[in-house]
Amino acid sequence: MQAEELLEERDHVLVALDGPVAEGLAVESIAGRLRVLVAEDRLPRKVERTSDPFVVLAFAATIGPATERAVYAQWRRIECEVVAAARVVPGVHEVFAALAAGGARITVVGSLDVEAIRMFLVLHGLDAHVRRIAGRSGPDPAVLPPAPDLVTAAVHACAVPARSCVFVGSADADLAAARAAGVDAVRHRRPPEPAPWLDALSTRVLR
Repeated sequence: MQAEELLEERDHVLVALDGPVAEGLAVESIAGRLRVLVAEDRLPRKVERTSDPFVVLAFAATIGPATERAVYAQWRRIECEVVAAARVVPGVHEVFAALAAGGARITVVGSLDVEAIRMFLVLHGLDAHVRRIAGRSGPDPAVLPPAPDLVTAAVHACAVPARSCVFVGSADADLAAARAAGVDAVRHRRPPEPAPWLDALSTRVLR
């Protein structure tokens, strides 16, 4: 079965933000910008060298709850800057419009703060076709991909069985989350040359 046919026959299409929808998400700079808020004469080596914002947030918590809240609030603000500078993947407008016109529910899934994801969709006019957003709603990394929590919550929210859903993602962690949630997954790979969005879908379904 071709990927296009698979998407058309499912009632609920879940699409990862990073890769299939947005490109140029400069999240690798976030930890460095957060470090400024907890800078001391000497930071622990793990905190000094990390590219993981959760490591910086955990260190902020050792200073005190007020510092932790301030760092997390700044993290959310930075993510809004990141999505404002990101680009929409060519062709996703047309695909989302066609899926929505065919009756499919579309959920966008991502590890960014849910409001940052919403901001990206609104900025690029994709919110008209997206039924739900499954994103980070707090500072707990345990619920983010490759954990299945976001995908599972999105499936339950639409009240359809997992077999009626399909997930489209680029990152291994996102695809692993879908499979752990019992949802068929299709990898989206951007071709080296411009090509239709659907042509970037793998013909192999991950179960």
